[in-house]
Amino acid sequence: MNAHDRQAFVFRFFSLAFSFPDQACLRELKKAARKTGGERNAFAELSACFSSEDAECLQSEYTRLFISGYPNTPCPPYESVYREKRMLGDAAAAVQARYREWDMTVETGLTDHIATEFEFLAFLALAASLEHSREAAGNDSERFFNEHLCRWVPGFCTDLERAALLDPYRKLAGLLRESLGMCGKA
Repeated sequence: MNAHDRQAFVFRFFSLAFSFPDQACLRELKKAARKTGGERNAFAELSACFSSEDAECLQSEYTRLFISGYPNTPCPPYESVYREKRMLGDAAAAVQARYREWDMTVETGLTDHIATEFEFLAFLALAASLEHSREAAGNDSERFFNEHLCRWVPGFCTDLERAALLDPYRKLAGLLRESLGMCGKA
């Protein structure tokens, strides 16, 4: 496996980890974890942590953290919310423009969702492994990472570490923070 493929699996892992944790998602998370570097690494350990939790508890925690916590949603997984304090703001429009550059379309409400942004980075990492798109995809991936994720995900990780009641989400925040070390803000 080359470096671009491994990077794609890491980004795919994070995309799945921030998706609704149904059984299909958890199976894919386990597969992605294995592809990041084997059975014994931080991604595999986190996947096992997710798998060991009761599915209903995980789903309830996901809903509380990311969708509809009372009285507030502690960790809304949207770039616009973190950067502009509103849904579908300028950040979402900028992200959508980047998707369009690669002929991708995304459902409007999910444009700047953390899972979608990581899925886009996984796509760019795979595109960077192809000779005809290597340079453009590599440059766009670095630019997208720095202009988008590095500007809001460190704060999101802090909120997730504080608000999560279950180990899988606390550990996810820690692994993401560690993986974002290149942001200089994590």
